[in-house]
Amino acid sequence: MKFSPFNFQAPLAAGGITLMAFSYLQFAVPHGKGLIKLSDIPWASLTTGQTSMYVPLIGIMMVFTIINLLSIVVFLKDLMVWLGNKQEYKEFVGSPPTKAIGIFVPIASLSMTMNVILAPLAFFIPNLSANIQALMLPGLILFGFLWLMLFKLEFMFIKTWLSQPFDVTKLNFVWLLDVFAFGLVNLTGTGLASMSSNPGIASIAAFASLLALSMGSFLLVIKLAYLIYLQIKSSKLPDNAVHPAYFLVVPITCLFGVSYYRIMLYLQTWFSFDVKVSSFFFITFSYVITIGWAIFTVYLLSDYYKNYFYKSEFSPTQWAMV
Repeated sequence: MKFSPFNFQAPLAAGGITLMAFSYLQFAVPHGKGLIKLSDIPWASLTTGQTSMYVPLIGIMMVFTIINLLSIVVFLKDLMVWLGNKQEYKEFVGSPPTKAIGIFVPIASLSMTMNVILAPLAFFIPNLSANIQALMLPGLILFGFLWLMLFKLEFMFIKTWLSQPFDVTKLNFVWLLDVFAFGLVNLTGTGLASMSSNPGIASIAAFASLLALSMGSFLLVIKLAYLIYLQIKSSKLPDNAVHPAYFLVVPITCLFGVSYYRIMLYLQTWFSFDVKVSSFFFITFSYVITIGWAIFTVYLLSDYYKNYFYKSEFSPTQWAMV
């Protein structure tokens, strides 16, 4: 199979599934300060219902953590070979916006893997969770690299879109993949800012994340508003293969809400700010939008599921539903 940056949606989806399982355990199981570990599960005192829920979640988390880590290694190797072929790279980034935007998927996927290492992988490996602070500096360096690549590519595309005409009627919600990448890079940076015990690392990560959050929020508002305008103007839905891309708004709003929440935690930890109200607002507001958009999208695509989805061939946009 010919390589494409869209291939990185596989480890991205696997990472998303394992983080969902981890997040549930993080908030459902009482434990000490910091991230939950396998040793924090009080197996002896769990009810039958809790055990029947936690065991599958831990199994899912283990399986998809392995899938994420193995697939990211395989696709990174393919990416290096692909980038070495400058002609293929130039042709890809020079393609229509909804295809060229796929160059952001590897950045999003690498950011997801960083979160998998810091949370689900550390959940299973005691030595890793016990020495999580030792990962903060390497994590900051990798975050900085992804941050620079993200802004470099974004400015490159903005310059191209503003200077070269393209058919705006062909735009669809796949065009939000760069915003999705901003969300995942933000999640990584704000995670470092809220977790690090080193004030220098925490402050650098927080400042860089605020810049990325500002840029990402601006892009989200502008792009989403324009796509909704184009959709209303067209008076019809795009091709069936593109329909699942509507779901991209769901993880984007979650990622931005959690990232803003983590910035609040950073301010609380290092500056003793009272962030209860603002933290509640960011989390609640983002999840209200998420749930509302998900319900709207399911209703909007009801005919797609009834008449097309089960008999259709695989399309990269279907990863958005995961």
